[in-house]
Amino acid sequence: MIHENVSYEPRSSTVVVANAALMVIVGIFVGIRSWVRIFILHSVGLDDIFIWIATTFAFIMAVMFILMAKHGLGYHLDNVSDEELDKFLLFDFVSAISYIWSFVLIKISFALFYLRVIPNKSFRKLNFLMMAILAAQGVEETFVVCFACQPIYKFWTPKAAGTCLNLLKFYYISFGIKFATDIVLFLEPIPTLTRLKLPWVKRLGLIVMFSLGLLTCVISIIRATYLNDTSTDVTWRLVDPIDWSTAEVASLIICACIPYVRNLLAEIPYISEALGLSSNHSKGRSYASHSGYPARSRRSDHDNSIALQSQRTYIQSRNLKTAHGTTSAAATATADASKGRIRATESQEEIFPHYTDRQGGIIVSTDVKVAVESSQSRSSFSA
Repeated sequence: MIHENVSYEPRSSTVVVANAALMVIVGIFVGIRSWVRIFILHSVGLDDIFIWIATTFAFIMAVMFILMAKHGLGYHLDNVSDEELDKFLLFDFVSAISYIWSFVLIKISFALFYLRVIPNKSFRKLNFLMMAILAAQGVEETFVVCFACQPIYKFWTPKAAGTCLNLLKFYYISFGIKFATDIVLFLEPIPTLTRLKLPWVKRLGLIVMFSLGLLTCVISIIRATYLNDTSTDVTWRLVDPIDWSTAEVASLIICACIPYVRNLLAEIPYISEALGLSSNHSKGRSYASHSGYPARSRRSDHDNSIALQSQRTYIQSRNLKTAHGTTSAAATATADASKGRIRATESQEEIFPHYTDRQGGIIVSTDVKVAVESSQSRSSFSA
């Protein structure tokens, strides 16, 4: 049992609150991403599946941390019984495995996302290499944690006969590999984004959005500063590293979900108008179907417009051999009418699967609205 009557303030409550709050936030963002991918874009990719699995591991990790707080985390080791310590170390063992795979799978999902939106040949090779390195890292770290003690159960039963390795060097090597893969993963799309033919404000916004993962590097550095603390008072000294571990994983998942918030906001009329967003659904209703079939304008009882046969054609060009390695598409509208004038034009840039073919790519589309006046109306006006 844990001795409750202690002369200091236990720190277990901070672990419970931090993990519960971060997991609620993660759940909201993953829910938004899932809703957009399933119900708005109607397309689920491998990167989404990896995010869901990684989130499952993250929730398991958070639950283990909360259970550790129940069995001694936040108290000094002298105030924790042997029975509670064994449970604490068992939950620590499970949380270590969960942390490894949540981190690895999230970063693999980023690489899969890049494969979908930037299908450049050399870029694809780099991301396949990154996924191989990340998978190997996950397997290697899992084996190290599982077999750090002989027998294995000595990890959570300190008084059992056997030996355990000192994993301090392993933790530093692991941090170095994770930091290097983070830098490569979150900087690799920036050269391509800087070459996009978009307004500089939108181009800058894309660069910032793709670089949000670099915040995780900062959290990783902060977390690594606690590696030097080798005190045997594990139930007390692990509080801060655990909080930063949760923040590290949570920030990475949130960064993977943030781009899809825009798609959801574009579906909410008042918010989309206020922010200047547009929905592909509304575009399809207002002008023409995104399927590429002709759209027809028929005579209405409330106007004198003549029949208009218009065709809206999507011209998609995939620049697989250019230095940019991006996929771009342009949409134009043509009208077959003897008397008409262009009333308005509208453009939109998307970076996710769109409603036409649900393929990945950076999509630039332009809508042109053509209004035609009837000859009868114009002659009567002249008279």
